Amino acid sequence: MYALMSGVTLRDRLLVSTLHRLERDALFEPSAKNLFEGAMSGMTRALSLEYGDWHTQYIPPSSQESYQDSLDNRYEGLGFLSKIHEEEDEKKLFIAPHYDTPAYRAGLRSGDQIIEIDGMPVADKSHGEIYELLRQQPEAHLSVVPFGQTEPQDYVVPRERLRSDSVVGDYFDAHRRVFRLETHPQIGYIRISSFTPKTADEFSKALDSMTQSGVKSFILDLRDNSGGDVGSCTQIASMLIPYNPNNPKQNMIVTVRTRHGFGQDRTLLPGLHQCDLPMVVLINEETASASEILAATLQDHRRATIVGTRSFGKGVIQNIIELPFQSGILQLTSSEYRRPNGAGIQRRNNAKKSDEWGVLPDNIVEFSEAEQSAVLQYRLWRSSVISAERSEVLELFRQQIIGQNNDHEGDEEREPFRFIGNAPYYDAQLDEAVRVLLMYDQSRHP
Repeated sequence: MYALMSGVTLRDRLLVSTLHRLERDALFEPSAKNLFEGAMSGMTRALSLEYGDWHTQYIPPSSQESYQDSLDNRYEGLGFLSKIHEEEDEKKLFIAPHYDTPAYRAGLRSGDQIIEIDGMPVADKSHGEIYELLRQQPEAHLSVVPFGQTEPQDYVVPRERLRSDSVVGDYFDAHRRVFRLETHPQIGYIRISSFTPKTADEFSKALDSMTQSGVKSFILDLRDNSGGDVGSCTQIASMLIPYNPNNPKQNMIVTVRTRHGFGQDRTLLPGLHQCDLPMVVLINEETASASEILAATLQDHRRATIVGTRSFGKGVIQNIIELPFQSGILQLTSSEYRRPNGAGIQRRNNAKKSDEWGVLPDNIVEFSEAEQSAVLQYRLWRSSVISAERSEVLELFRQQIIGQNNDHEGDEEREPFRFIGNAPYYDAQLDEAVRVLLMYDQSRHP
């Protein structure tokens, strides 16, 4: 009776007794730890099966560190992007080191080709075997053919815990990021890959660098940004939209609601406004969650033109709850949000195109799945390559991407893959953003 009065139900007692019975009588003796983690995973999976909430999940202690690393953009590695190119069943591993990482400090540069890892040739290894070789030792002994050369050189590169920036520019100039377009230096460019607790600070510094370079407008690229820390998103919105002390309704970012009908709304923060430049925001089908909040807020406040394709449609927020006794993390969907104009963002199960969800661009520029993947790969390399031969290195990677997408033996009727868009970006959505901003500038200064 006391247990029932203190909030423990008969169902709770049945669950515990079943755990004990399995622990005691099952043919294959399970540990209490395995049973507990299985029960936690099963409970959260029920929300996915019944209600389509695949965002609520249980993270066991064994996965807790990697989960936290993913939230903070941290990883353990050598510090380079890598791409495997296949030619007649032979693998070629090309790299582009990030600045001031173990690989960069060891002397590796963009376009270098790794031919051996710890004495093992990569040419006949599978993709999985190659990446496993790179991961398995505290330091990697690499035989590398530098870009533009023919003779290999040996390098020793230690593995370290690294943190990647979530805010990047168009390209690297010597040892610094450049937050304006190379071909249109009057147009700024900032890409946010995810929202971490440090993203707002990174974005503020990028804005300072960009505005000091004398740009007249800028592009904010949120494509393939799956979201993250909503607090950083709120701060960034406050840097781009002026706070109105006289009309609180004009400061709305999102209206938050729990299942009980209330929640803490997100509004613009005073004292953070930094930038009034005309802007275009790029989004696509993988723009989700916090990045949708930012795009929707800028659209509803008439602060930016949105270009690209309709966003993902994730209009719910998760609380990250560290469970007691070091027993894992519960990522719990606790509320949903609506954009400043009152429209919903969450895409329900079986939602139609005509339904209200996501962020719909003002100017739609569609990509095929292959085109979108190719543009993402090329943009990633473009913003990371540090090399005196940068254009040659980028063209090498672009041709590899084209070859990879055209490698379809036995399908002669298939149209050959090509990048849609103008050199040197090969990105039709970016081209449209540039067109919008140039037209705007011409209308202001005919």
